[in-house]
Amino acid sequence: MSDSNNKNKPEVYKILVDQKPFDWQSQTITGLQIKSLVGAKPNACVWLKINGPHDDQPVGDNETIDLTPLGREHFFTGECQTTEG
Repeated sequence: MSDSNNKNKPEVYKILVDQKPFDWQSQTITGLQIKSLVGAKPNACVWLKINGPHDDQPVGDNETIDLTPLGREHFFTGECQTTEG
């Protein structure tokens, strides 16, 4: 019997948060959910790692990130920085 027609099986998305792997059952995730996965402080910030010469993308607590693009999404948390330098 083939599993290829098993449409009831939920999609699992592979993500990394602070270099720790997680399986996520939904196609979207919020910054607050990302923080809760690693036990980050409520006032911590979250970023989506962007490869290449571009800046990493900040992710707000209520901002939704779509995990459907191919590849594993890499997120990291840390102290919010208000100035560069």
